[in-house]
Amino acid sequence: MKNIIDFYEKYDEESRPTAGNAKRIEFLTTTHLLNDHIQSNHKIIELGAGTGVYSFYYAAMGCQVVATDITPHYIEIIEKKLEKIEDELHLEAKVTNASDLNQFEPEIFDVVLCLGPMYHLTETRDRDRCIDESLRVLKKGGLLAIAYINKHFVINNIAAKDSSFITGTFVDNILDSGVIKKGEKECFWTDAFFTTPNEIESFIDTFNVTIIDHIATDGISPILKDAIDSMSEKQYMAWLHYHQKSCRDKSIMGLSNHGLVLCRKMQYIPPLKNAVE
Repeated sequence: MKNIIDFYEKYDEESRPTAGNAKRIEFLTTTHLLNDHIQSNHKIIELGAGTGVYSFYYAAMGCQVVATDITPHYIEIIEKKLEKIEDELHLEAKVTNASDLNQFEPEIFDVVLCLGPMYHLTETRDRDRCIDESLRVLKKGGLLAIAYINKHFVINNIAAKDSSFITGTFVDNILDSGVIKKGEKECFWTDAFFTTPNEIESFIDTFNVTIIDHIATDGISPILKDAIDSMSEKQYMAWLHYHQKSCRDKSIMGLSNHGLVLCRKMQYIPPLKNAVE
């Protein structure tokens, strides 16, 4: 985890989600989907909260929110932002590893937002533990939202932005393992994990959940950043409308930068008293 913390300690996560119209699409689409399921009386934990853009959004709606991140600098930013807000928000921030939530009691949250950890859990056991821990602290019937980065977007984006990485070995590694690590020749970021819509669904199906929705949250908008950022407001709203209308289309979902899967933690239903043996 040290490589990831070192990277984000120096990265401007604060401006990333809203820096330009192209980048705003992920936030607008994610909240558009989540708002159909999150109520103002819900208790939420966000894992990998960064500087808290989603946590502040839902706290402002009246939710009780715990924002967590493995990067201490981001938690400091959240706390400083809280100090400047005059309105009382039910929001607290904690340095926390998403794969170890032992400081939280079982089944105390209505919603778990896992909107960042999957990007950087390069080991299968850590991804398993992250979801296990998310479900442990989630109430039965509660909502688990899991974000991921698509393998196919990665290859297309690298081809467009820095084609020097495009080799047969690079392509095979992204498609076969989905893992890059700092120090390796073909690492263009930091320790990271990429997957596909089909692979993430197969992974999630191994847990005690029901998948209730699955969308592409930003499509190819990051690749088209210059064009989208130069659109008029009317054109931008038409583009956003197109994206949100097509974000469940399986034929293009795998080309999106980010994907989001919504799940419900299954509830135990006891057998009927008069059920026939």
